[in-house]
Amino acid sequence: MVILHRYITRKFMQILLFAIVGFISIFVIVDLIENLDTFINNEYPTEAVIDFYLNYIPFILVLVLPVAMLISALFSVGNLARQNEIVAMKAAGISLYRIFLPIFVISILVSFIAMGVANYLVPRATERQSDLREQYEKNRSRQQRLDNIYIRDEQDRRITMRYFNVGNNTGNTVSIRTFESDSLKSRIDAKKITWQDSLWLLQTGYERYFTSTGEIARSFDQKKFRSTTLLPDNIAKQLKIPEEMSYSELKDFIREVERNGANPDRWRVDLYLKIALPFANFIIVLFGTPLSSAQTRRSGAAKGFGISLAVTFVYFGILKTTQAMGHNGKIEPLLAAWFANVVFGVIGVFVLIRAKK
Repeated sequence: MVILHRYITRKFMQILLFAIVGFISIFVIVDLIENLDTFINNEYPTEAVIDFYLNYIPFILVLVLPVAMLISALFSVGNLARQNEIVAMKAAGISLYRIFLPIFVISILVSFIAMGVANYLVPRATERQSDLREQYEKNRSRQQRLDNIYIRDEQDRRITMRYFNVGNNTGNTVSIRTFESDSLKSRIDAKKITWQDSLWLLQTGYERYFTSTGEIARSFDQKKFRSTTLLPDNIAKQLKIPEEMSYSELKDFIREVERNGANPDRWRVDLYLKIALPFANFIIVLFGTPLSSAQTRRSGAAKGFGISLAVTFVYFGILKTTQAMGHNGKIEPLLAAWFANVVFGVIGVFVLIRAKK
């Protein structure tokens, strides 16, 4: 049995590696052709172009892995079926489940690897690509300014700014209100706030305290302000899109949105997708492997490739639809992220049970 599993694993991995290398090569070549004018006009050195595409590979890998996994399953198992090797295995008393076991194990391992790549390598690689574009492209600069910031920190303070410049950690038109229960306890208004020496420096403003007997107010030219929640990195996170954040970063961002009193369901969809999407590698293989075992000698490679593209297209079509519905609040975030996996998983189990053993 060990020899048989090695044989099936070797066939599956050979096709998988070939598919991954092929897809990555196609993506890089097409993107390079599209951006060649940009690289030449902005005088990118060769090393920078190589660095750019090395950091593009993690994103491509996560994107093409489900397709590559399905192609590998259909071609490897399909070849076994066309050569009557599956018939011989079943005649020897080996069940279809045991035949598929190494492929399912590999798909689960690949799902975890994809999860690690998507949550740790992709955000850093994407940020490095942005840095390279910002460095060499003269007319391109990363967004540096956030407008109309509202933050509620752990000490029940409401902090607002008209805008905040991430490049120099400076904010304009700041208001810091401290509440006790539902009553306003104090308020600080300043024209400017700057991050210096691990604390905030407020400039040109007024500080007011509200008591039962009245209001006490005094002006200041400079005033130090400390907050364990209001940090430049926490504010800068609002510039990132979910794809540029790891699972833990996005989870912290959602916690910050909740603390500020906003609805974080839109970002919860993307948070759950960081787990659900990598498991597409297993779900799609679970769906496609039983189909490939029914192939005959008349079934060609073109048919297997066509099935792979069709299944992947339908899967990602459902995924993107439910993702959009989750962003718009039409369905719950968890359902939006996992709906495609559940549907294809149920169909895959049904097809596997119905397959000839």
